Amino acid sequence: MRRGPSAAGRTRWLALAACLLIAACRHAPAPRAPGTASVFEQGSFKAVLVNGGGNREMNFQSHLTHVRDLVALLHANGGSAADLTIFSGDGADPAPDLATRAHIEDDADNGFWLVPPGLLRALNPIEYIDSTVAGYTLQPATHEALQAWVADQGKTLGAGDTLLFYVTDHGELNKADPTNNSIVLWKEKLTVVQLRQLFAQLDPRVRIVMLMSQCFGGSFANVIFPGDGTLTATGNVCGYFASSADRPAYGCYPENRGVDAVGHSYHFFEGLAALGRMPEAHRRVLVTDDSPDVPNTTSDFYLQQLLAQQAKAENRSPTEIADAYIAAAFRDRARWEPEIRQLDRVGATFGMFSPRSLAELDQQTNLLPQVSEQLRTYAQRWREALEALKLQNFQRFVDADPTWKDRLLPDALKDLDAAQRSALLDALVPALERFTDADRVTKDRLDTLRERERAAAAAAYRMEVRLGVVLRLRALLDQIAGRVYLAERGTQVERQTYAALVGCEDVAFVAEPEYAAAAAMDAPAPFPPLQDDREVMQRVMPAWMGIQFKPLTEAQRKKEGRTPGAVAVLVVYPGSAAERAGLEVGDVILGPPGAPFQEPHQVREWVMQREIGEAAPIEVVHNGNLRTVTLHPEPYPIKMPELPGPPKVGDAGPPLKLEPFRGDPQLGAGKPRLLFFWATWCLPCKFSVPEVMAFAQARGVEVIAITDEDTATLEKFFKERREPFPATVAIDAYRSAFQAYGVSGTPTFVLLGANGKVEYYRSGYSLEKGLDIPGWKYSRPPASPTPVP
Repeated sequence: MRRGPSAAGRTRWLALAACLLIAACRHAPAPRAPGTASVFEQGSFKAVLVNGGGNREMNFQSHLTHVRDLVALLHANGGSAADLTIFSGDGADPAPDLATRAHIEDDADNGFWLVPPGLLRALNPIEYIDSTVAGYTLQPATHEALQAWVADQGKTLGAGDTLLFYVTDHGELNKADPTNNSIVLWKEKLTVVQLRQLFAQLDPRVRIVMLMSQCFGGSFANVIFPGDGTLTATGNVCGYFASSADRPAYGCYPENRGVDAVGHSYHFFEGLAALGRMPEAHRRVLVTDDSPDVPNTTSDFYLQQLLAQQAKAENRSPTEIADAYIAAAFRDRARWEPEIRQLDRVGATFGMFSPRSLAELDQQTNLLPQVSEQLRTYAQRWREALEALKLQNFQRFVDADPTWKDRLLPDALKDLDAAQRSALLDALVPALERFTDADRVTKDRLDTLRERERAAAAAAYRMEVRLGVVLRLRALLDQIAGRVYLAERGTQVERQTYAALVGCEDVAFVAEPEYAAAAAMDAPAPFPPLQDDREVMQRVMPAWMGIQFKPLTEAQRKKEGRTPGAVAVLVVYPGSAAERAGLEVGDVILGPPGAPFQEPHQVREWVMQREIGEAAPIEVVHNGNLRTVTLHPEPYPIKMPELPGPPKVGDAGPPLKLEPFRGDPQLGAGKPRLLFFWATWCLPCKFSVPEVMAFAQARGVEVIAITDEDTATLEKFFKERREPFPATVAIDAYRSAFQAYGVSGTPTFVLLGANGKVEYYRSGYSLEKGLDIPGWKYSRPPASPTPVP
């Protein structure tokens, strides 16, 4: 077991702590006290603002809003247009490069949510405009334009000057090498390696401060290193990042799409305006950013790399190494009061405990993603039920007033301009609301489904935020551990490098800020306690039956006299409530006794709202006979039970439950047969037919052509087809054979011996390879015509 620092070690630590706290280390720029000169009063200052966007579809309005906000902040504190260069989208090209959409609030006070999503998008389409920032000529966000800036304005920067490099954009993860992620430029990418090379062209005495709010942005902390695997850094390049190298930032979460005043950039600018200095703005962001961001700095990153380097050398985990140093530090907690108070502020704001070791956070680091995934699954299930009911409600609405059906036809919409579509939507929503409100039963169902979907999604998002907070707390603890490492084991170069990074990061933009320190500001509104979300989770947990189903066709319903809500069972999951109740593939579910379902997907909604474990009787038709089965629904599983895979060669083939369409009604029972899973639209299936028939004739095997299409489709297909086709065709209406034989695509071929055992199994077909059945070789006719439908 590792021991804490010795008395001599503690003495060295106290000396280093004093050095770092008052920035007296050699070569380290002194931190600026509040009220001292801002960066605009020290040498030359330049700022490069990057919003690539990728393309006009991905270039969102929120990114440009961040650029404008930073421009305003810099101007308000001494910056000038000559100091700032903006690289955004396609630059000054007047062609539209920015995606905007009329903002529609999705709250309880309007009825936009009642409109089916596809129609809502058609009536509220994305509008593309040209990016502009008042007073600036935008440059294209490209490698060429950035390189031109370095060769021109960049060359004017020298010792004592500062460059702020700000990015608000999309970021991409490099799964093969997360140390070399990329920023999305305009139809290009800028990697860590390329940015390092770009900075290397500037005078090495220039202070370069990165401020990056894109996904996976923490990877760009690697710019401080030379890229040769060593942890050497000059300390003149540093920065702040919205998230770590392996995590998305706030903009990648659907809860934040089209929402203002959220995420790293917003909170950093707000903190900077009040506090004046970047380190204090960062400390404030750790408490105020209520998104899943994980704000971090290059000095944090440097310490984490030193700890990881030691862990690797000693073949121990980074957590074990860090916790040993943290334990040593906290033997004298009074000396670490500012750091402990910061941990407490973050924990209290987000309804979490304040940790004193990394080990305390491990359980939450592992558990929170699982809980979030579970809640996301619940939200998706409620959303599916809600969308199905919305569609049924809307269909009843247009059926009740056919004039709306005519006005909303695609041909009618295509000739409308944006203003006309907006006016049509404004007229549609109140009419749809009045219709829905008049049907209280449906309205109550819609409200219940919507409330549960929103509650589950919101709780899932809060779990993602809490995970981000856990990672923020880890970074704060790693910082403590790393500083103790420097005192106990760090080399002079490592200490100087860390001090230089801390100094580089300490940039003042406001000469006389309102607050001297983040700790002096009021705490933000607290996050809902974790216990509240545990209760939400119990309330929104949907019940589950354990089937896959499909609505009966109109012809089936008319023939059997069923209501529109009758559904056929396609899959019964092993070990599910449905299996225990005796449901089988091919059964037709009608609804609760005396209350048959009236909508095609109502069975899902009905089951989801049952009490878990309580008896729920339901009527089904089994082999033509009406019976009542009793379900005892269970919690919805996060991972579906695995269905049986395809039978292997040598296994007994599952029995066939098919509807004969033509040919042998016994489906070749007791004979060698080739099961040919196909579809009328499948071109490889048609190419395979000549060889299939040649094989059958040569081997004396009966071909059973199995499809899941209906009788009308097959009748039309064979009426038009002129080429030979297997004589026996069967319909797998409930896909029971597809499921039993694990058919994931057509064509699939299964050769069964007379004993019913599988002798050959293959999915897919190509003319070059053909059927690769052992002992079989097909000689294709030299002028084989292309099969036709």
